[in-house]
Amino acid sequence: MKIAIIGASGWLGSTIAREAIARGHDVTVIGRSADKLTQFTGAQIAVADLDDPDSIVSAIAGAEVVAAAVTDRSTDDRSRIPATARTLLELLPRAGVNRLAYVGGGGSLEVEPGRRAVDAEDFPEQYKNEALAQAEALAILRDSDGVEWTYLSPPPHHLVPGDKTGHYRTAAGDTPVTNDAGEAKITSGDFAAAFVDEIENNNYARQRFTAGS
Repeated sequence: MKIAIIGASGWLGSTIAREAIARGHDVTVIGRSADKLTQFTGAQIAVADLDDPDSIVSAIAGAEVVAAAVTDRSTDDRSRIPATARTLLELLPRAGVNRLAYVGGGGSLEVEPGRRAVDAEDFPEQYKNEALAQAEALAILRDSDGVEWTYLSPPPHHLVPGDKTGHYRTAAGDTPVTNDAGEAKITSGDFAAAFVDEIENNNYARQRFTAGS
């Protein structure tokens, strides 16, 4: 498959890019600096910026799926995250692309019916604005028409650096996936594998889904 990855130089973006390349996909890694993209062997490099819509349209043209792994450290309210969702919903049709796979947040998952993790008193303050921004991005996707999107949420507190084990499960909805011990956790390698699985199989079209080991 032809996959364009925006935010490929970041932690999760780079892990997803390597997973897709390892599976033999035709991958274009997209970022604002070519220097940060030379780490990828076997991928095409495209320099583009979300603040320059025409550059993004050019970079993603011809892709079957656009993957977005965008964080925001430039604003206190992390407003670039929902802005990215809104922008890509506008730009993908211009580029002739109909599928968007979005790396989402876990803070808006429900730890009990009707109660999100981000609303709990013990949710870490330093991650709250990003969790709320990711929740807004999900709402934008859910309210959209046209582009076929999917949004993968990690567990609210336990996405950790680590290799792919191959032992993970996925499920649609707003509840974390837990293991037999009741724990919701996943490694970055397994998260990337679950994300690329979805790109390949399209099981969760127009849905949020979650993954856990």
